[in-house]
Amino acid sequence: MDPVSRVDLAHGLPVNADAERFVLGSILMDDMFYPAAAADLSADDFSLEKHRRIWRRMANLQERGERIDRVTVANELHNHDELEACGGLSYLVSLDDGLPQIPNLDSYVRILHDKGTRRRIMYACRDLNSRCASECEDLRDIIDSGQELFTGIPARAQGSRSIADIPSVRDCAGGEVAYIREPELPRGSLVALTGDASSGKSTLATAWARDAAVPVLILDRENPLAIIRERLARLGSPDGPMLRIWGGWLTAEAPLPDAAVVVDWVRTSDPKPLVIIDSLSAFYCGDQNDAGEMRIFLHRCRRLADLGATALLIHHEGKADTAKDYRGSSDFKAAIDCGYHVANFGGDGRLDKLVLRCFKSRFGFSGELSYEYAGGRFVRCKAAESQEAPIEQLRRILRLQPGITARQFEELANTRGLGRNRARNYLADGVLSGAIQRQTGPGKTKRHYLSVSEGSDAD
Repeated sequence: MDPVSRVDLAHGLPVNADAERFVLGSILMDDMFYPAAAADLSADDFSLEKHRRIWRRMANLQERGERIDRVTVANELHNHDELEACGGLSYLVSLDDGLPQIPNLDSYVRILHDKGTRRRIMYACRDLNSRCASECEDLRDIIDSGQELFTGIPARAQGSRSIADIPSVRDCAGGEVAYIREPELPRGSLVALTGDASSGKSTLATAWARDAAVPVLILDRENPLAIIRERLARLGSPDGPMLRIWGGWLTAEAPLPDAAVVVDWVRTSDPKPLVIIDSLSAFYCGDQNDAGEMRIFLHRCRRLADLGATALLIHHEGKADTAKDYRGSSDFKAAIDCGYHVANFGGDGRLDKLVLRCFKSRFGFSGELSYEYAGGRFVRCKAAESQEAPIEQLRRILRLQPGITARQFEELANTRGLGRNRARNYLADGVLSGAIQRQTGPGKTKRHYLSVSEGSDAD
């Protein structure tokens, strides 16, 4: 029997049962907490047998890509005849009693890690003490056993390797800038496609998947099977060994991005794959305006990028006029590597011309990309707006965003590297010269439009 399973609270062993409850309770409330906790904890870090059993069943669910909540954990315990031994469903419900509204999971994990490591050291010392006292065993065998017993304990206590052991970034694999599709899809990055509903985001992503020279996995909780079939037929892209689509029509719904089944596939793929998550709102049920919660979910997507995959996350645009690029917390933009807002200029909602406006890039790209859609193909226009003179880029922004406020205009110009002051001066000079019309909109906001003569040029 594992020595940790012989824990007796009356014997003064390092234990914090409340921290154990709060770790389990936090995960039952929101299973996005599980990966962060699992990175540092094992079943041995829990002092109570029922807590260890609950943790193991959570791990089983995670490995299968299933949700972790009170119902699924209770069912998993029941299937292993462990539910009653763990106090039944009522105990699972009580695990978050007294838990703060915003759980401090990192602190609870550190407490469990510390207590569990101390218990392991105490058990190792007791075992060595008993064997030394018996004087019936060769000393070399005891020393060798002691070294084995303590293997890994310092590393776990420190949480990682020593600072001196951190390798140079030059020695780490995968540090070169390369693309699946340039500039849209840098390898080993987290990319976002945002836009209004039916703007063509998913169709464009599927077209990129069709043309990619790497394995592709689409995790889809957004679209029914009929839509997927129609889209593939329209794009002339049958799924197969290089393109796998995991959707709600299968026995189990698409797993979370960092589920074990996905991570294992990414690790074994060569070349490293493209993973498309459609969409953020379908996979993430928390408060999109909560920076902490948003960051936790995006860290799940980041895990794929850290393993060398390119993660493409499809998301909706914001509702407010001042936040059209994406919906939710500003931590969304902070966490991604590249972000493109998709606008469809086709009539009656049909795909025709798509304009991708880059609102975030860690790879130096700025500006817009234009696609013409016809016959299931997206053909990128050769004109590179980002190579135009700054005044022409500002003019193009205003043409594509009629009715924009000064604040929005300055923000867009700044994301393209044009600068807020230049944008501010461009609007002021344009209003004075008559090239730009400024009108009062809802809430007395000032809206800007190119004059008819200025806005009539072809894109």
